[in-house]
Formats: sequence, C-alpha cells, structure tokens
Amino acid sequence: MLTFPAANRDPEMFENPEEVIIDRQRNRHVAFGSGIHRCAGSNLARMEMNVGIEEFLKMVPEFELADPDSVTWAGGQVRGPRHLPVIFPSRTAL
Repeated sequence: MLTFPAANRDPEMFENPEEVIIDRQRNRHVAFGSGIHRCAGSNLARMEMNVGIEEFLKMVPEFELADPDSVTWAGGQVRGPRHLPVIFPSRTAL
C-alpha cells in the first residue's frame, strides 16, 4: 500500500517537500489518488479549498506562527498539523 504522505514529500518530485507552498508549480501529488482510482470529487475539493483559503485571507490577512517549534503533525494516511498555535496581530474595529 502506498503511503500518500511519504509520496507527497518525495524530494525527487518536490523542491522543498517539507514546506507548504500553496502556488507550487511542479505539484504532482497523489493526495486524491491516481489513474482510474482518482477521487471523483477531487476538482470540487480543490475549488472548495481555494474558496476557503481566499475567504480566510480576506477576513484574517495577517497571522503568524506563535512558535514554529511547537507545531506537531498528525501521521497516518492524512498528514496535517495537529497543533498549530497562531498569533493574530491587533486589528482596529471596522
């Protein structure tokens, strides 16, 4: 069985594989499967993610990691942050 998190971080396929680069140009990941086993909803999921990120950035244009060393990651088939402390700089009321 292919371990998707490992495949999606292959340094031969991805420059700086440990970095999240939203607009990565060379991005042959297998998060939605591959070939005839590709997820039927993958295009909808990509569109939803784009809209979600765009709307979040409109509402919260400035944020930063509180402590990059304290970020922890979930393992298994779906890799992502388990603990991600962020700081939101003070904003004036609208």
